[in-house]
Amino acid sequence: MVNGRQLKRLLLLLLLAVNMGCVHYLPEHAKPRFLAPEVDNQISKKGFSYRQLEIIDFQADSLPVDFRKYTHKIGAQSCIGIRPSRDTKISITQALYQDMLFYTGTISQLKFEAVFVPACSWWNTEIVKSREEYVLQHEQVHFALAELAARKLTMESSSEAKSYLAIGNNYIQIQEEVLGKLKSMGREMMEASLKEHTDFDEDTSMLYDPQVQKKWRENVRVRLGEQDNL
Repeated sequence: MVNGRQLKRLLLLLLLAVNMGCVHYLPEHAKPRFLAPEVDNQISKKGFSYRQLEIIDFQADSLPVDFRKYTHKIGAQSCIGIRPSRDTKISITQALYQDMLFYTGTISQLKFEAVFVPACSWWNTEIVKSREEYVLQHEQVHFALAELAARKLTMESSSEAKSYLAIGNNYIQIQEEVLGKLKSMGREMMEASLKEHTDFDEDTSMLYDPQVQKKWRENVRVRLGEQDNL
């Protein structure tokens, strides 16, 4: 049995790099995109599931190399992704048929969650104090959008997971096949949700607009069923 904690260490986590900067249009460097961390296992296991963000959660010393020339334009960069939660249960069993040994892999329970990774999330310490709340709220909405996508994936993948069966000649092969399946599901959902992240950035990153951002914040709060404001 592979538990949720092991999944977080084994599953390649593709991350959504969300740049927040005060720009008048959405240039290439400011668009939401997915990144694969260089040491994904070490980074992903240090991420946390959906909660209120704080400035201290942004622990990267600098932006990735390709973005450093835009440091003065970016307020923050969040590494956000989707991963299986601890509630996910995978079974890999050994069987013998006509003197042939084989393994099967099944997913008895599947639940996805959004993850925020501090190690590759960066905060611009030169942000004007009066804008800090706006920038932090902006990153919180991106985190909420990822959590909504994860919940949607959980609902949509339930029947597919129950009917899934991997068959192979050795344990490692089956483990990799099952984890690859989960990774593929998460990637597809992140790609499907990218448009909403982009729409949000186009509404709120192109200029400083607290009222428009507040509407987005209230929208995701209601969809998440939260009682308090983000």
